Amino acid sequence: MTVKLYHMQMSQTQMIRSPALSDQLHTLLSQRIAGGEMPAGSRLPSEAQLVDEFGVSRTVVREAIARLRSDGLVTTRAGLGAFVADSLRTLPFRLTGRDQHLNVREVFELRLGLEAEAAALAAERGTPAQIAAIAAAKESMAVAMQAGADGVEEDFQFHRAIAEATNNSIYRSFLSFLEPHLREQMQTTRTYTLRAQRVGDVEREHAELVAAIRSRDPLRAREAARAHLRAGMERQDQLAAQ
Repeated sequence: MTVKLYHMQMSQTQMIRSPALSDQLHTLLSQRIAGGEMPAGSRLPSEAQLVDEFGVSRTVVREAIARLRSDGLVTTRAGLGAFVADSLRTLPFRLTGRDQHLNVREVFELRLGLEAEAAALAAERGTPAQIAAIAAAKESMAVAMQAGADGVEEDFQFHRAIAEATNNSIYRSFLSFLEPHLREQMQTTRTYTLRAQRVGDVEREHAELVAAIRSRDPLRAREAARAHLRAGMERQDQLAAQ
């Protein structure tokens, strides 16, 4: 029998089928907690209530609660059930978005601040070897795109090399966290770039960014990164408008 889970932010009659029902239930309960619908210290509905509300098995409920406990969002008390944690300072950071284009644009906006400063730091702090790695990644991307590939993997490695050249471990860690979202955003934008035959634009933007970092000019590097990302946003908007 197919198990069905109702998405509580949608119509009660509209159902989402998913092979990972515990993941879906975990997400919905996390949203309720983050939104204050289940305040700190409050008791979660019982297993039986969650089974009835979402139409899932007790196993699915237990898996979802276990993940919430692992996230630090709930605690369990023997004989009493599960409770929202008194402190939600450990609320895990996640990127979600129901609208794909909106989510891609928001990632671009986040990158504007993050990667512009990373480029400036790379110009200031990057070692000769690190700057050479940035230039090599740029060349690899150009070769891939000229050969007809999308160059997304090479593009990501280019931006990873810049993060490495900041010599700031938090930049590197945060880029790793963002990786699946960056890859999705790059892939989406690259679709338009290839379709509109604007590969040359991307190559020129990356070349200017490399030149700015090589010249040890943080102001120029910052602006080159911002110009590249703004142009990417423009390409994404043109793709979405088609």
